[in-house]
Amino acid sequence: MKQWQRKVIACCAAMGMALGMSTMALAAEPTASTITVNGSGVVEAEPDLATIHVYAEQTADTAAQAQNAVNRVLSDITAAMKAEQVADEDIVTSYVSVYPVYRYDETTDTQQMDGYRAYTSIDITVSDVEHAGKYVDAALQAGASGTDGVTFSLENPAAYYQQALQEAIKTAQTSAQAIAQAYGKPLGQVLSVTENSQSTTYAKSADYGVMEEASMVADTASGSNTTISYEDISVRASITAIYGF
Repeated sequence: MKQWQRKVIACCAAMGMALGMSTMALAAEPTASTITVNGSGVVEAEPDLATIHVYAEQTADTAAQAQNAVNRVLSDITAAMKAEQVADEDIVTSYVSVYPVYRYDETTDTQQMDGYRAYTSIDITVSDVEHAGKYVDAALQAGASGTDGVTFSLENPAAYYQQALQEAIKTAQTSAQAIAQAYGKPLGQVLSVTENSQSTTYAKSADYGVMEEASMVADTASGSNTTISYEDISVRASITAIYGF
């Protein structure tokens, strides 16, 4: 074998041995240890908004007559709300419908149209949550056909969510420290944090039975004083954190 060929073979063998040793050293190097934990936080907040849901319903020979009758009732309800210092922008129409009404005719064994019914619901939002019942009473006494309840909510839920998020972070760190301590190692740096999505409305509805009682009281006593209780709203946050250790 020629001398230059021997040199090339020796060089290739040396490179192969070096590459193999490098690979073995890389494989022997321990991987970094991590801890993945979940953290959750809850803040109980007293609602500062109440939305009263009421509706007017009227029946007449024509659709226009039925809707006009509903509009007159709504005008009276709006006037009653303004008398209670409710602003125009806080009285919002939420649903409107006009549809034919049918009755069964036993003589002809057919359905006969018996006029039209108009239905409109409105939402009345107030900050006087402790006295939400008085707005229900005022609406019913002004001619509202009924109520669909009261929803209590938060005007600024973001502020409470930030508090809940901080609690979630503390919870996650406490869990990570406990796990690291159990392994006899110090807790390392935070490697990543993921804020988990939440589908929360930050609102609670009053008991429907209470609202039915309010309707009956308003029908029987012009000076009724309905009291509607409410609960705190739970604002929740959740994260997933990865720590080194």
